[in-house]
Amino acid sequence: MILFNLLVCFILGLIIGSFLSVLISRLHSGEKGILVGRSHCPKCKKTLKANDLIPLVSYLATKGKCRYCKKEISPWYPMLELSTGITFGVLYLYSLDPITWAFQAILFTVLLFIFFYDIKYQEIHDAVMLPAILFALIYSLIFGDVISSLIGAGIAVGFFGLQYVVSRGKWIGSGDLRIGAFLGLMLGWEQTILAIVSAYIIGSIVGIFLLTTKKVNRNSAVPLGPFLVIGTTISFFYGHKLIEWYLNLLLL
Repeated sequence: MILFNLLVCFILGLIIGSFLSVLISRLHSGEKGILVGRSHCPKCKKTLKANDLIPLVSYLATKGKCRYCKKEISPWYPMLELSTGITFGVLYLYSLDPITWAFQAILFTVLLFIFFYDIKYQEIHDAVMLPAILFALIYSLIFGDVISSLIGAGIAVGFFGLQYVVSRGKWIGSGDLRIGAFLGLMLGWEQTILAIVSAYIIGSIVGIFLLTTKKVNRNSAVPLGPFLVIGTTISFFYGHKLIEWYLNLLLL
């Protein structure tokens, strides 16, 4: 039964990941019909048929190329589908019940949106983030400590807001403030601090690597959102253990 439920969650994640790929592309381009519009090849604009839209399977079956114009399909699509499928499966093993899983699956869908959208376009879209912040507040009211969540949101927004004001928007973008509000409400104040610290540590390591390999230079813009997503994920799954370990270390 566990394997069956795990498979169902994985398949559902693939479907949601496929929807996210359309959402990300059309929100950025301004194309209408996100919910009801027909999918098409971004290269030849050919309307895709049902057998072209099977998450992950269609990409593998066509060897990553459009069935009609034979041009390569971006690997972003299967990466997003697979990432969402794996995430939904992991959450099934982590969550206590189906309702908790559903709420957490939506939260992590937003995190995946942030990760891929920010990497691809180096911005965050309010059409997703503003409803997501409200949803995270509802999540904290039902499953968490709303006071801790509000403090966490205040810490994150204040921290990023100060950087935004001091640098006049050069260090971080205004979208990072909305990400901060979202993760603060999702995690609570202790895990929010851990998520931010983890994000900056990982971001620094990746930044140094990119500089030393000359993939970027000192003037290159590196989006913060993906690192905040990684930090939030670490904090969500391991936050309590890491905080307990750190406090015990201080008491030694």
